[in-house]
Amino acid sequence: MTNLLADMNVSGDLAALLLDYLAANGLHLPELERELRQFPPASRMRFRQWWRLLDTLQQQLPGHLVGMELGQAIKPAYVGVLGYLTLSCDTVAEALQRFQRYQRLLHDGDTAHFDLRGDQACLCWRNQYGPSTQLSDEVLVMGMVANLRSMTDRRELQPTRIHFVGPRPDHAAAYQAFVQCDIAFDQPQLELIFPMEYLQWPVTHSDPALKQLLEQQAQTLLSVLPRQEDFHHRLQQAILKAIQSGEPTLDAVAKTLALSRRTLHRRLHERGLVFKDLLQEIRLQLARQYLAERRLTLAEIGLLLGYSEQSAFTRAFRQWSGTTPLQYQKRQQQGGISQGHVVAEATSPDHRHNDSQ
Repeated sequence: MTNLLADMNVSGDLAALLLDYLAANGLHLPELERELRQFPPASRMRFRQWWRLLDTLQQQLPGHLVGMELGQAIKPAYVGVLGYLTLSCDTVAEALQRFQRYQRLLHDGDTAHFDLRGDQACLCWRNQYGPSTQLSDEVLVMGMVANLRSMTDRRELQPTRIHFVGPRPDHAAAYQAFVQCDIAFDQPQLELIFPMEYLQWPVTHSDPALKQLLEQQAQTLLSVLPRQEDFHHRLQQAILKAIQSGEPTLDAVAKTLALSRRTLHRRLHERGLVFKDLLQEIRLQLARQYLAERRLTLAEIGLLLGYSEQSAFTRAFRQWSGTTPLQYQKRQQQGGISQGHVVAEATSPDHRHNDSQ
């Protein structure tokens, strides 16, 4: 399927993480090293390039959980101002709010949001632009865990549960042993779940004066960051609107974008995108979210996705995912994740200033 995220950007600072990881594992790959050294501090690379680099490393180290190990090795220097800013905050809640607000300094696309579920807090990433790869998600989630441990100086800190979007791998037991917490695969969105009490933990080396300086710098960097995803964002919103109106066609999307059909087709072609694939991917993402919430009947979900009959939705879902909607719900329920979600921001009013995508 076409993936909008593939042509968005991730921080080029992460190239240093990969170079150090190569050295730590005694790998000398001249061609890969030359490519990585092309990214100076504060540069950007495409997600598709980042994914390929991670795949190359995994191929070179087949016995390693490369994404997990890279995430565990993340230090503030690899994420620039954003990393140092979180370490200067007063509490974990404040640090996560700053991460949420300035996450675009690390990558484009979906930004983290909070779900509060009983005594658990969840840092979640919706797949509005299409899923990332398993390796990339591992780097992000384990990097968050590493940063939480670093900022609190509590190496024993453990998440309660991690949800990955990717399918369950053959070596799932190795993941379990690595993180020492429950892991679920094939989930609607990437999630890092941890006890809510962590939010109140103090940051060991908080520095109010440094925090103010770094936040000013982060605001400046964010303001000049190219918004290369603007077309992708407007396109995604236009497709969503077309689905909701029951007319998910190229003509309807072009009309919403105030473009001619021909112009929209050309712009999609320039980016290597196919409208039919985009529509299917967004429908699948919405279907998985609706099925996970368990609040709607299959007929209602089918209507929301622009299908006139439930049977048409069921056939399409089986074609996309290889399973029926009911089988998907049953598998989720067996995984123990069929709980309701209470959507909330973190405990400070600072969320009102979040940079919107």
